[in-house]
Amino acid sequence: MKYTLARYTVKQEKLKEVKKAIAEVVAEIRQHEPRTLYLVFREESKTTFIHLMSFENEAAERRHAQSRYIDRFVKKLYPNCLGKPVFNEFDLLGTTKKQWLLEK
Repeated sequence: MKYTLARYTVKQEKLKEVKKAIAEVVAEIRQHEPRTLYLVFREESKTTFIHLMSFENEAAERRHAQSRYIDRFVKKLYPNCLGKPVFNEFDLLGTTKKQWLLEK
């Protein structure tokens, strides 16, 4: 199972706008991708966000990346960022919670 982490910082004056865009994209993912694990964190008292995501398989990841709602989110987000988001991929080695694993 592969996990992707995206990290970015937004302009302070755009915080409210970005939080709204995040809420919208999370609702779309919840509706259209019930088997996708998608978590969004905000560093306390800061404008830095982290998205942790995992997909059922490569086809699901491709559908996610090519979806209209991700395209809309990116178009709203990127102009409000301080630099480009950084993406890293991780392999899960262990967990105490079963829900972190997407069973096949």
